[in-house]
Amino acid sequence: MTMSNQEDTPLARPLTDVHHHLIPPAYLAALKTAGLETKGFPEWSPQRSLEMMDRLGIERASLSISSPGVWFGDDAKARELARECNQYAASIVQSYPERFEALAVLPFPDTEGSLQELAYATDTLGMGGVILYSNVQGRYVGDPEFDPLMAELHRRHTSVLLHPNTVPGEDVNAPLYPWAEYPVDLARAYTRMVYRDVLVRYPSIRWVLSHAGGVVPFHAERLGKAHYAKDGGLRWGRILRDLALKRHRGLDLAKGLCYDTVGAANPVTLPSLRSLVGPEQILFGSNFPWDSTESVYSSIRYLTEATGRQQEKNPNLVGKAAS
Repeated sequence: MTMSNQEDTPLARPLTDVHHHLIPPAYLAALKTAGLETKGFPEWSPQRSLEMMDRLGIERASLSISSPGVWFGDDAKARELARECNQYAASIVQSYPERFEALAVLPFPDTEGSLQELAYATDTLGMGGVILYSNVQGRYVGDPEFDPLMAELHRRHTSVLLHPNTVPGEDVNAPLYPWAEYPVDLARAYTRMVYRDVLVRYPSIRWVLSHAGGVVPFHAERLGKAHYAKDGGLRWGRILRDLALKRHRGLDLAKGLCYDTVGAANPVTLPSLRSLVGPEQILFGSNFPWDSTESVYSSIRYLTEATGRQQEKNPNLVGKAAS
């Protein structure tokens, strides 16, 4: 594949990339100190991102820390690492304000630490959104212990990119996580949010489900039934009311979210996503540097060809930043 300059991009207008990762040197060092494998991590620098963006016509990118996040079992160390990563990301945004913005990483599942870092990242560093992971060591977004964090994200009208993470425990199939478990784990977190009314109680959080929502679009109707369930039975009041109104509130919750295009560039996932939500809720994501420049190019070309005139009419398909 030849991509000599920006003229080779499949799109005539610039893109905004809502799912674009940075790898701070301190983050790599912390992973190694924690005994986590880093051999598979791609090389990254702001210049590498800018080179890819210039070649493919991506005007702006929203930087975030990919899984596994910053919490490795020690709250204090997680708080320190989150602060260092956020300051590093903010320095890049300051150096390239027209090209980058950044999502704050929080020391989740440390609720108090996450609240403190959210305030610092928003009020001091000027970050407009955060990245959360579906689970961290088996503690899931949507679990009741995180209600104080959800309430604060709601109060601040925060944009949240929900990203998959590794399921804890020993598993001989661990190499299959990116393909099999990550899409399912997004659905685990999403279903918890539906079951516990997180999306209803905190409607001002602007959720973007990464990786095209994993299996959520395909199973949205089924997962939405959690809206009618409760411990020990069913919420008959909701069921009867929605039957009378001929609606499915649980399905409507999935229809109210945004989704990025990472993993959607194929003839099965993209039609499923487009059948669930409108083009204004489908935001472009590159997953760079975990996806190569060549892979991102192929995704852009496929998305452009698959959406045709509708994309030309509605630029939101290629995204507004999650902030």
